[in-house]
Amino acid sequence: MSSGSGRDGLGGAEKSPAGLRQVSLARLKEFGVRPKRDLGQNFLIDDNILRVILGKLECRPADVVLEVGAGLGVLTAALAEVAAHVHAFEVDRSLEGPLVATLRETGGRVTLHFEDVLKASLEELQPRPTLCASNLPYSVAGPLVIECLQRLPEVRRYVVMVQREVAERITAGPGSKDYGVLSVWVQLYATSSKARPLSRSIFYPQPHVDSSLLVLDRRPDSEVPAVSLAQIRAVIQAAFGQRRKTLANCLSSGLSLPREQVDQVITTLGLPAGVRAERLEPWQFVSLAQHLGMSES
Repeated sequence: MSSGSGRDGLGGAEKSPAGLRQVSLARLKEFGVRPKRDLGQNFLIDDNILRVILGKLECRPADVVLEVGAGLGVLTAALAEVAAHVHAFEVDRSLEGPLVATLRETGGRVTLHFEDVLKASLEELQPRPTLCASNLPYSVAGPLVIECLQRLPEVRRYVVMVQREVAERITAGPGSKDYGVLSVWVQLYATSSKARPLSRSIFYPQPHVDSSLLVLDRRPDSEVPAVSLAQIRAVIQAAFGQRRKTLANCLSSGLSLPREQVDQVITTLGLPAGVRAERLEPWQFVSLAQHLGMSES
């Protein structure tokens, strides 16, 4: 992986003080923790990346931060120093010992949630999250970002580490090969800055895939009007169901709608007859769902 600039801390452990690496590895040994590959466990061991995350997060004293994949708690502890409260999710209960040890000095500003965040009642979190900073497990990154954008409207900024391919799909624009379902969903709710590469050496164990640091800011006008999320989801999934086919063919077959109805809607919206899904802006999928008038089955 490309190493990035040493000035912004993205270059890896060779630019980092030895402290965090030694403490993290000692914590693993102390509690007999073996990183679980099936859970995507790659623990942060670089002080510099913590500073970069905090700088991009722009946390205010009253903010409440959501963290997913707390791991050994090094990012959690750093967040607790600048935020009013941190909700830290961790699916691996065997990490409770290291987490409690790392967070014992946080003065009760951290709530640990040992559960699958995708099954959690995010809307019921108290106090309500206003920011999100996470080293996201690769298997949940895309679904989690979508869930949080839809269910946590108060969260104004996300600073997350994700697999490089996920970052490329999230930030892809219409017409690019990476533009698809994930791109549309995220961009309906948020704008993104350019993803920045991360060195594999900031993690232990080093992952087999490249990672990126991604910043997402919630759009002030991100509430999707006059149509249900289920309807929008059906349209987006059908539209990208067969990328080589035209939008009309995909919608007609994927939604079991008469071709004449689909053609009429495409004409009404001023779209070319042979347009494909990857040419549409995210908001145009909402317009399609509104005009197609599907039931919420």
